[in-house]
Amino acid sequence: MHVCTIIAKNYVAHARVLARSFAVQHPDADFSALVIDDHDGYLSAEDEPFALVTPGDLGIERFDDMAALYDVVELCTAVKPWLLRWALARSADGAAMYLDPDMCVYAPLDELIACVHEHKLVLSPHSLDPLPRDGKRPTEHHILMAGAYNLGFIGIGAGAFAEELLSWWSDRLKTDCIVDPEHGLFVDQRWIDLVPGMAPSFHVLRDRGFNVAYWNVSARPIGRSEDGAWLAGDEPLRLYHFSGFDLDSPLVLSRYQDRVRVYEHRELAELCVDYARALRDAGAEKALAWPYTYAATATGLQLTTDVRRAYRELLAAGEIEGSIFAPEGAGLLLDKLNAPAPPHLGGASGVTRYLASLHARHAHLHRAFPDLADVDGPRLVEWARTHSRGEVPEALLPDGPDPRPRAQPRPRRAAHDRAFGVNVAGYLKAELGIGEVARRAIDALDAAGVPVLPLAIAAPDSRERHPFAHRGVWQGGYPINLVCVNADALPGFAHEAGPGFFEHRDTIGWWWWELAEFPEQWLGSFRHVDELWAGSHFVAEAFAAVAPVPVTRVPVPVSVTDSPRPQRERLGLPGGFLFLFAFDHRSVLARKNPLGVIDAFLQAFPEPGEASLVLKSINGEQRPDDRDRVLRAAAGHRHIVVRDEYLEPPDKDRLVASCDCYVSLHRSEGFGMTMAEAMFLGKPVIATGYSGNLDYMTPENSWLVDYRLTEIGPGADPYMPGARWADPNVEHAAALMRAVVEDPEEAERRAQRGARDIRRAHSPAVAGAQMAKLLRDIATRVPAARGDWENSRAREHVRGADELVRAGSQLGPGSRAGAARRGLRRLVLRVMKPHIAHQRRIDGAVIDALEELTAEIRALTERGFAVEALSLAGLRDVERRLRELVAAELAAQSKRIDGLTRDDASVS
Repeated sequence: MHVCTIIAKNYVAHARVLARSFAVQHPDADFSALVIDDHDGYLSAEDEPFALVTPGDLGIERFDDMAALYDVVELCTAVKPWLLRWALARSADGAAMYLDPDMCVYAPLDELIACVHEHKLVLSPHSLDPLPRDGKRPTEHHILMAGAYNLGFIGIGAGAFAEELLSWWSDRLKTDCIVDPEHGLFVDQRWIDLVPGMAPSFHVLRDRGFNVAYWNVSARPIGRSEDGAWLAGDEPLRLYHFSGFDLDSPLVLSRYQDRVRVYEHRELAELCVDYARALRDAGAEKALAWPYTYAATATGLQLTTDVRRAYRELLAAGEIEGSIFAPEGAGLLLDKLNAPAPPHLGGASGVTRYLASLHARHAHLHRAFPDLADVDGPRLVEWARTHSRGEVPEALLPDGPDPRPRAQPRPRRAAHDRAFGVNVAGYLKAELGIGEVARRAIDALDAAGVPVLPLAIAAPDSRERHPFAHRGVWQGGYPINLVCVNADALPGFAHEAGPGFFEHRDTIGWWWWELAEFPEQWLGSFRHVDELWAGSHFVAEAFAAVAPVPVTRVPVPVSVTDSPRPQRERLGLPGGFLFLFAFDHRSVLARKNPLGVIDAFLQAFPEPGEASLVLKSINGEQRPDDRDRVLRAAAGHRHIVVRDEYLEPPDKDRLVASCDCYVSLHRSEGFGMTMAEAMFLGKPVIATGYSGNLDYMTPENSWLVDYRLTEIGPGADPYMPGARWADPNVEHAAALMRAVVEDPEEAERRAQRGARDIRRAHSPAVAGAQMAKLLRDIATRVPAARGDWENSRAREHVRGADELVRAGSQLGPGSRAGAARRGLRRLVLRVMKPHIAHQRRIDGAVIDALEELTAEIRALTERGFAVEALSLAGLRDVERRLRELVAAELAAQSKRIDGLTRDDASVS
């Protein structure tokens, strides 16, 4: 059996993991990997666990045409029949198998190999069971669009039918291996739906342990046998297909599904984490950044889907010769795409062939510009030049005539040339978790160099003593808002801020929520935002299930300034090994679950002497009954300390630095900032293995507590009684607390891994870079985000006057009084013509002056915002530096005191 896979070079880690896993089960099999793009300087054949194959080895005619027609996924699937023919020719037993590179083999495939020899064609259906009609992805409709069989696998045996099949298939895939479900195409898969009718013999593989993936794993739950072997339902897991898997988010399972929540299935989570680890060990983090050879033409034109489809039309018409990856062919492509479209498609109005091709494929352009031969041709050209939001590459922007020619035309400012920056509204002075997220977001934006105008919002019933340079009132600002206010409070903020804060701006909401289901009573808050940011995949999934706007997961910036030193004596903390848990009573006692922490601690350390526990809380006076429950649970245990008080921010950080282990037996978290901060400081962390903390916590960098999902029940408002959250296993938590104390070397190893992981994935620099990219994408693609003046009443008057001047004066229709009056009318017009022309020149000059004046006013306004943003950023930098200086001085004092104490001890 000759086994093969196909990759672009940036996917080499996936091919390595697959090849190695296959070799464990079948060490004598031949395994080859086709690398479709240029890998010189990146890969060395002798270092790989597979035989390296190139397109040149397969004898594909005009491969460059296929590389131009297809994106990377389409191309990798299009060349499959050529690779299978090549593999069959080199197979010792006349059989070949293709496997997608994002697969991993967990058990022998002997029965499958025998089926290939017997039937000559073996296919794997997407599912053996009906999918529930619950509205979750994937649906059976998705499967119908993709095809009955998953072509991540195909097994084929040599013979007359194999040659006939591969010739037929390759002929279709030369040009029609595209993702176009509306026309019945989904890369190579839909073609194979026709093959069972042609095949004299074929076999449908019904092994439930084979080709397990997001589309069928809900019916084949991952588990373990008594001897530790992987299971899919009751069958051995032979092959798992990690389609749509994200290395940095292993517990999401796949970006194409929302049916399975990995954090509810411990064995599946372990499988995903193991695969992510294997990819990293195989060099995925480095390889995924490698460039794709066929992403652009030789002249630098990015080959977007629309450009590739326009190229397809030219190729089909025989108008393209030579490779577009060579200068001559690339230049010819630009000339053809920028040539005028046929007259009936607006060519006389400046519509290019590329614009006409774009118009033909996109319904929104059809609706907006239905008649290109008439008035809509110039309008489409104007849209492309000013509002196409990146749909038209710069090299393909039309040079059509200005609808109002001028002697000295003034260049228009494109949307992305306007002042770039963001207004951030949040509880910037409040000592709350959501206030801290807003502050961290601004720190990250500062690190990314994004201009910020911070607006502080009053936080009801919360202390507001956190120093932070900000604006006190709204005075206008940038075209983009980032509002760090949760869904429940957003309507109130919108009322107080007024419509001027939202009008003509793109507003992003950064919301938090701690359950997998979103409350119906807050659905109305979506009307205040254009998109949402979510700080964890757990939160993003909850929003995405109901949101009418885009939802993007954005990493939360995590940092602790000043490198705080442990100061137990100053903070009044006990000696010995110290566990810590911190919470806000207003965050719902049942969710934070400090009583569970007390129970686990007392099971692990029933008597004083080995360890102590500190429970640090705030706002207990606002929840006196809950505070009393905590105090009663801790009463009589001298090694449990309860502190309900606010600490200054530096002391809060010193408290975490003073502990030996942080514990959270939460029932659900949106992110879990205190856990992340403890990991940042290199502290061992024990936490419930559920919800938002799994964005950064793994079995390698922390201790995850077992749990079962239970109904919330009454008395935990605002959380719905019928919803579910985690019930952490107290006995398991107690065992982990003892393990941390008894194995300090392992505790230190995991803690240091955790510190590295959190600093790598959640640093202000990483988070700021992603935020900056998202904000710049908004600034360039959203025409509404233009600022106050661009959309002001004055600007509308200028545009109205401009239209009147362009229309010219009209004296009305000709009179019915006969030829005499018509002659008199023509005479009057002839006499008045010089005066009318002169007046129109004056009007045009006035309009030009007004437009110049509006541009200057806007520039002054934007400059004022930029100066204010720069000043506030400078103040924040001063605040940070002052904190660092104070921390350094305190550290120096602490060292001096320690020295004096040691001297006194030596004297005594």
